[in-house]
Amino acid sequence: MIGILWSNASAQAGHHVLAAVQRSVSGSQLQPISRSLLRDGMAPDIVVAVDTPDGWSADLIAWLRARPRKLVVFGNMPIALADYLGYRSADRQADLTTASRSEPAPSGEARESAAAVRYGALAQMLGGDAWHRPFERFDFADEWNNLGFGAIRGDGSIWAVGKPVQVPAQAELAAVFVGGERQFSYSALSDADASSVLWFNRPVGPCDSFEWRLVENFLSSYRAQDMLPCQPVLSELPWGYDAAITSRLDCDEGVESARPLWQAYQRLGVPFTLAVHTQNLNRPEHHAILRELLADRTQGAVLSHTATHAPNWGGTYDNAVAEGMQSAAVLEAATGVPVRYAVSPFHQSPSYAMRGLADAGYEGCIGGIIRNDPEFLAARGGALAGMPAGFVAHSQQCMLHGDCLLQSSDPLTVFKQAFDYAYATNTLFGYLDHPFSERYTYGWTDEAQRVDAHEKFIAYIRSRAQKPLFLHEEAALDFVRFRSLAQVAGAAGKFRVLTPGNLEAAPARAAAALTLGVEYRGAHVPVQAGNPLQ
Repeated sequence: MIGILWSNASAQAGHHVLAAVQRSVSGSQLQPISRSLLRDGMAPDIVVAVDTPDGWSADLIAWLRARPRKLVVFGNMPIALADYLGYRSADRQADLTTASRSEPAPSGEARESAAAVRYGALAQMLGGDAWHRPFERFDFADEWNNLGFGAIRGDGSIWAVGKPVQVPAQAELAAVFVGGERQFSYSALSDADASSVLWFNRPVGPCDSFEWRLVENFLSSYRAQDMLPCQPVLSELPWGYDAAITSRLDCDEGVESARPLWQAYQRLGVPFTLAVHTQNLNRPEHHAILRELLADRTQGAVLSHTATHAPNWGGTYDNAVAEGMQSAAVLEAATGVPVRYAVSPFHQSPSYAMRGLADAGYEGCIGGIIRNDPEFLAARGGALAGMPAGFVAHSQQCMLHGDCLLQSSDPLTVFKQAFDYAYATNTLFGYLDHPFSERYTYGWTDEAQRVDAHEKFIAYIRSRAQKPLFLHEEAALDFVRFRSLAQVAGAAGKFRVLTPGNLEAAPARAAAALTLGVEYRGAHVPVQAGNPLQ
């Protein structure tokens, strides 16, 4: 069991962290716990402490020293616990309010903030690398970060970096730099007597970034040989594959103009997805491609992209319900196939809209953008904080547009790096484009240039991965949803994974044949439903 510990003052961050951990494990493996539980010997042997007060130090230290345990600390490191670990407060040298912000990106270039997180060699202990994460980064205007991660703020919010702290050099995983000059520690890994502590200097930790992989490895395998407690992590990649990739075109205006790119994907043997804004369907010439695409449900999928493409799903819960229900009805009438998933307009995914989609009967939504709604940018797909089981979110911020091709060196450099981050961290990777319209070509000079870029990107993915799995969006979200409903039961040495039967019993769904993988104590094995982990 994993305990998630927070005070009333840090409840907002606590709920986001609870959801983030659950997206890696399962709901049966974790529970919110009170401070008092640390004192009576009944607390779990793994605890995640979220921005806890200084006055809780003694309880955390006593809990740590009682027997071999693991502690993850996000945000405030309570002062006496910091002293116990050899951490020291530091002076803030740079103004992070300004340094945390990036200029907008011009066409064909990227921009990033002066403030950044840099990882050192110790990160390899948890499966990391010499990663560089700017606090904020743009590949298109002040909207998209094609590398996928969210923004670290300097404003004191739950998304901001915390107080300056210096940790012992041998414990530092990462530090904050401004303009290339080191400022203070961002993350640390400390072995305290028989126990271990992982710390991130941010109340929500790295829940919105590929860096979350360090947390997963700490929970599932760190010091397993020393008999420290470990909890199984459910892999986001289906068992037997070393990469999983999904892509789509968001049909804001044109639909039929997607045909040349679809034909290229057919030649490459890669499934294809269209997300359709249904005002397009007022023109009958856009219907045929949808029916043709859905003729083979294993190779094609159609998702809702709302009824009117209204910003923020119309601005209210009621409007989001209406947008979702109307678009689903129009798409089903045009294709004969029910719509179960949606893509947010402008990738804006406020929480009221997600509740509206769930109440409208949708099973999940794709969105996420560094500009807004930080709670939707999640390192793993699955349930969002406060949302019911059965509705899943998947963050996909990599926009393969002509506007984002670099004008120097390899035009696809950023997109390759985005896939490399996903590949290194066992992340389901999603990217998108838009079909042409009479109004806008998204920076592509012509269809030949666009097809060539897509073909080269797919070739790169296939050259990097030994066994990649390409999925259309419906199959990808089916797997995310299936994984989110799995439950890990039992205790150390006797864990078993219980999987929902509905997906496996639905042969029309392309994800039905996919198998969950589980990572535990350094091993990665397929899930055999109900059987103990070997």
